[in-house]
Amino acid sequence: MEDSNQFYITKLPKRIFIRPFLEKDIPALLHLESLGFPEEERCSEETAIYRIKTCPDICSGLFIRKDETDEEVLVGEIMATKISTEHITLKCMLPNENDEASDVIAIHSVVIHPDYQGQNLARFLMTDYIQKLSQQEVCKKIVIIVHEHLFKFYEKLGFVKLSENEDVNDPKSGFSKNGIWWNMEKELFNF
Repeated sequence: MEDSNQFYITKLPKRIFIRPFLEKDIPALLHLESLGFPEEERCSEETAIYRIKTCPDICSGLFIRKDETDEEVLVGEIMATKISTEHITLKCMLPNENDEASDVIAIHSVVIHPDYQGQNLARFLMTDYIQKLSQQEVCKKIVIIVHEHLFKFYEKLGFVKLSENEDVNDPKSGFSKNGIWWNMEKELFNF
């Protein structure tokens, strides 16, 4: 009997690959952020530049290479930093907020281009990301904030739902105007 939760590499688009972001990717990254998040939730250009320059090893782009031109097209992303707190805060989302000495990685965004959704690409990207962090012993845990409709997706990847994020849900910030943010985390046992 086939496991419906399992995904198969054969279903992924051809010529797909994952690599760290380069400065040349910033326009495509910002466009992808605009497709994935409302304005108040998306990464600013300043923040994107900071993260790509400061912590490229924990930010990943999912690209497809077009057959006819060999052009690389960004279809997915993970943007992250290392944080000095146990959970994501509004402050740690700002530019110039990466604590290289920390053993906690905060994923700030996971986006798949709408034209490529429904092909298991988010799971593929996240599974690769978690595996790389585990093998490289970069952190003890990964934290993320999500809206309730994403619980099941992240739970299948081994994340545990914790609590509402009081800092991010502060009504004065405007960041939570589209719904309550919840803390989730994944311990990396190989650390």
